[in-house]
Amino acid sequence: MRVPSLHLLRAFSEAARLGSFSRAAASLNVTQSAVSQQIRQLEQEVGTDLFQREGRRIMLTDFGRVYLRLVSGPIAALEEGHTTLRAMTGRSSIVLHLSRSFGSQWMAPRLADFGRRHPDISVTGMFLNPGDNPTSNSGDAYITSTRRPDEQAEFILEPLFATTLCPVAASSLGPVDVSRLDDYPIIHTLRRHDDWRTWCMIADVPVVSRDKGWSFESSSMSYSAALNGLGIVMAELEFVAEDLKHGRLQQVSPITAPSGHHFHIAYTRGRYARPALRKFREWLQGQL
Repeated sequence: MRVPSLHLLRAFSEAARLGSFSRAAASLNVTQSAVSQQIRQLEQEVGTDLFQREGRRIMLTDFGRVYLRLVSGPIAALEEGHTTLRAMTGRSSIVLHLSRSFGSQWMAPRLADFGRRHPDISVTGMFLNPGDNPTSNSGDAYITSTRRPDEQAEFILEPLFATTLCPVAASSLGPVDVSRLDDYPIIHTLRRHDDWRTWCMIADVPVVSRDKGWSFESSSMSYSAALNGLGIVMAELEFVAEDLKHGRLQQVSPITAPSGHHFHIAYTRGRYARPALRKFREWLQGQL
């Protein structure tokens, strides 16, 4: 069975919502005759009446009510997808793919400043999942710490920063004796499974066991758990800077260690010179 055209479904949905062919025509910016013809065509295609007509009044039939429930969701989803895509592909829009920790912990708190400086530019942020391999058709740029420069023929790479490790916890936890970390609740981040060991070796303290404490998939989940008093988490300090500044988190040691995570941004080569992206590049450099 052939699926009816979207304009037929749209006319049916509007007529059902407004209870009138004439009001549906005004909403769709077409004539009442066009709406009536579209409804008749749709009824022929589905093989039954969808409306009862009583003079100028219309009412959904039982089949019409069932059909409206079936098609309303897909129509709304298509319209939302169309609107979203138009926003993402507009002249003053930027589409960024970025890791969850970078997007949630570093980028999101700073975007309000970009919005104040450039209210005419919209930003769409999309998370990168493990194994994702962005291409030049995926958006304007992506930010990650996992790609090697020799994999980036389609992109122009610019370094951002390397992160620094230090254990942090909610301020309510109080002083911590880092030589006895096994006495405290520990939070592990599964995607950064070596970070505790890296820091403990630099700090010359016993390495905490991976089997002890809590484990979460992403840095964002781990930081949220620490903020809520669950335990001590090994943090990339650049991603918890605001929480440290406002006293929501505290460093439990003055000792820091390089994480080995080098973040960079890869701009799609063919879009590098776009005015909106140029303004974003300049703003990003200022933030660094």
